[in-house]
Amino acid sequence: MGKTIKCHECGADMVRDVRPGDVTYKGHVVKIDQPGWYCQGCDEIVLEGPDSALTEQAFVQLKAEVDGILPPGEVTRIRRKLGLSQRRAGAVLGGGPRSFQKYESGKDWVTRSMANLLRLLDRDPARLAELVAASEGRTGAVRARKRPTTARARGPRGSAETNGGNNA
Repeated sequence: MGKTIKCHECGADMVRDVRPGDVTYKGHVVKIDQPGWYCQGCDEIVLEGPDSALTEQAFVQLKAEVDGILPPGEVTRIRRKLGLSQRRAGAVLGGGPRSFQKYESGKDWVTRSMANLLRLLDRDPARLAELVAASEGRTGAVRARKRPTTARARGPRGSAETNGGNNA
């Protein structure tokens, strides 16, 4: 017989097994084969690290499908297709230097707008050059304009100062 452990709820033996399980998100369900420790006396299940990782991966995939965002593996695939490092992708596409590391590890979700941008670049990678140019301050970059200065002094509430209503 294989290795067993004791259930922390009822004290019965738990056996290592793979059983059907469900991952649910916003009313959507995906079926998985869930490895774990299953109690012979009650309904208790203990998941170890790799067991939980499998469940988490199924959840991330389901959430991406339901919410219309990109799962981590797809973000990685597109970034590599574009020839960008994680740091460079964050600088050029937005989000900051560690954003793609977080997206690709599943620690942070890709926003819908970032997912849409990545989908567009996946279909037309040549458009990346425009974004690179904009991020480096070359053509296409939007810059803040300086506010024009006026020769007239301003008084209270931003109106031009007058001399009692008379121009002296």
